[in-house]
Amino acid sequence: MVLFEIITWICCFYLLFPLISAIMAVFRNDKMNPEPEFATDFACVITLYKESEIAWPLVRSLLKQDYPHFHIYLVADGLKEPLNAPVTDARLTILQPDNFLHSKVSSLDLALRSMKENHRHVVVFDPDNLVPAHFLRVVNQYHAMGFKAVQGKRIAKNITGTYAALDALGEYYYDFAVRNVPYLLGSSSTIAGSGMSMEREIYRANISNELLVLKEKGVVVAEDKSLQLQLVGHGHRIAYAGAAIIFDEKVTAAQQIGRQRGRWLNSYFAQLPLSLRLLLKGITRADWNRIYFAIMVSMPPMVMLVGAALLLATLALWVKWTYFFLIMGCLSLFALGFLAILTFNKTPYKVLKAIPKIPLFVWGQLSGMLHIRKASKDFMATTHNEVMDIEPLWEQRKGEFQHLKQRWK
Repeated sequence: MVLFEIITWICCFYLLFPLISAIMAVFRNDKMNPEPEFATDFACVITLYKESEIAWPLVRSLLKQDYPHFHIYLVADGLKEPLNAPVTDARLTILQPDNFLHSKVSSLDLALRSMKENHRHVVVFDPDNLVPAHFLRVVNQYHAMGFKAVQGKRIAKNITGTYAALDALGEYYYDFAVRNVPYLLGSSSTIAGSGMSMEREIYRANISNELLVLKEKGVVVAEDKSLQLQLVGHGHRIAYAGAAIIFDEKVTAAQQIGRQRGRWLNSYFAQLPLSLRLLLKGITRADWNRIYFAIMVSMPPMVMLVGAALLLATLALWVKWTYFFLIMGCLSLFALGFLAILTFNKTPYKVLKAIPKIPLFVWGQLSGMLHIRKASKDFMATTHNEVMDIEPLWEQRKGEFQHLKQRWK
């Protein structure tokens, strides 16, 4: 009985946590006060694996940045033939290892070892990303305020099709709930794995540690998750740059969901002990950044949380029936919070229309649980299909971000 009550209260806490946090955050503003003369030099790193064409639209969008101090490093791994570059520019360096690396961490290490010495910050991109012309300029403003790590606003590139819209729905939700909200509340944004920028030496140290993990285990599934825990654990606060928009390709088929979520679930369970350790460290030092961040990243994935709540509600009918109403009430507020967060983040109506089809996505996520063990031995890279340039995409979608326009002017 006691164990059931403890688990129930933990579950209810996490069901209410996103809504309460979001309500608190909407009354706060992102205050900007950068040093006017600050201008860092960015190393923009793109890690390409097996797909030779997908990265060129991103390269072109980076070359059109209205911020002058950057250089692009494209690591092309897993290609049997020499990479045929349709873009040539003095600001672009292509690194194609003779011996395949088969690891994003190894690709990042190669880029770091090949960089010019003048780069102060490193920005990491997935090859399917696209960024508007103001991206680097906005990120620079946050570094000018003293932040050593900055996460941009990652948003769906493709929102047509059932699975793409459902994946986009999750991106809009998490962009607000675990990136914007914690930053507005004085804690840290989570790192999304792309569109993140940090001091070069900090990142170099992190990747060196991940190489040791790679050597020991043969695979590193989610280096970004360990990175964010290390940053916050060392006392750094990760900023969220809401106007630094990164378009990211969403899945288009059910089997892609299973592979992707299998990777994410494996990462969640692998990092959970570190998250709890960070919470203890935050409590002993009375550090709000560590405490809130640890609680947030310890929150179970949505499908697991809701599934556990429904199971507990069923058990409550036999164990302690009054808890049935408690759990169902919290579930109702969780659903309300989900809709509220999507509204707060200005989610397009085209994406919101996918809400009734969420069970399809849940089924894909459940299949992802079957891939958890495989994800600990195989990176399970996601393939990409949406090849487009930034100009038509930005012209079509920039209206969604008018509320952020003052931030990128």
